[in-house]
Amino acid sequence: MTQALPHNSGSFAWNAKSFSSSADYCLTLSEAERLELRRAVAGLPDLQHPETAPAASHAMPLLSPRLRAAYEEVRSGRGFVVVRGLPVDGVGLDEFIAAVWIVGSHFGEPLSQNTRGDLIGHVVDASAEDATPRMYRSNLELRPHSDITAMISLACWHKSQSGGASVIASAVTVHDELARRHPQALPWLYRGFHYHQVGEEAPGAPPVTRERVPVFAVRDGQLSSRYLRSNLVAGHRALDLPLGPEEIAALNAFDEVSTAPENRLAFFLERGDMIMINNYTVMHARTSFTNFPEPERKRHLVRLWLDRPGFRDVPPEFIFHEANGVPRRDGKAATLNFKQLYKDDPVASGGVADLKVTDEMASALR
Repeated sequence: MTQALPHNSGSFAWNAKSFSSSADYCLTLSEAERLELRRAVAGLPDLQHPETAPAASHAMPLLSPRLRAAYEEVRSGRGFVVVRGLPVDGVGLDEFIAAVWIVGSHFGEPLSQNTRGDLIGHVVDASAEDATPRMYRSNLELRPHSDITAMISLACWHKSQSGGASVIASAVTVHDELARRHPQALPWLYRGFHYHQVGEEAPGAPPVTRERVPVFAVRDGQLSSRYLRSNLVAGHRALDLPLGPEEIAALNAFDEVSTAPENRLAFFLERGDMIMINNYTVMHARTSFTNFPEPERKRHLVRLWLDRPGFRDVPPEFIFHEANGVPRRDGKAATLNFKQLYKDDPVASGGVADLKVTDEMASALR
């Protein structure tokens, strides 16, 4: 019998039955707090560049203490919180982004999300303009995964016409369930995999991580996870190091447990909702979606990647670049064709995800 890594991350080990309603994990802004946030936005010296204002200037007497408590919940509690009620009525996109930025500044410092150095990301379907978009800039279903950041936030400016539900799962619960149901998978997941860097690696660096990146690791008693199946499969293909049947079985077991209805939460981010996620303990996913025909109504989430000193001790292999995030690299861009990867290697990649989450299921827990 494989010995599972012991850990003391029990607070992060939740499942669907852990919550009776969304109120259990939501921070809902009062009218006074919403007004306070709007005043903070109005006080920015440059609305289109909220990053130019120091974080200390974003203090709000009513809302800031609640956001600091929410940060502790993300760092050392359940690992996520949904902030509900950001201003959307009577405001433009720039004002909404600024409000997202101010809320995010209470959780951590922004990270570059791509080689352009973007600190603010836009989660939209860009597949019509870009033949090889990063996966989040398509309308494909995405299985539970983690990004190369410490925290991620997603804030809803517009929902899609159908689909586009958010799905989250506790990596700690997945680990402990695998130990119970599929212990033979754990050695392969502890060993880890080489990850393709999708064309965003540093000049002179190899296109695939030199070291294996563990799916699960324990540091200072804390269990953390890093998982993005498509990228690790692409990495092994680039190295001509095919995944063996035991490794594929381990990945399948991971996906099976992480997408099981009893282990996940599925819900819609409504306009003005903003989820904050501990990227080392909570994985996120989404269902495929169809946009409204009007371009101005297309699904649009605003994304931040964040980190903070002392947030969590994780293996150095989790940091793909010089630091968390994707440093700016002029002349570089993501080029990995994920749709082609799914077509070429449906067994190892698992193919395009099918979370089996309907809109009705995602609307149930509100």
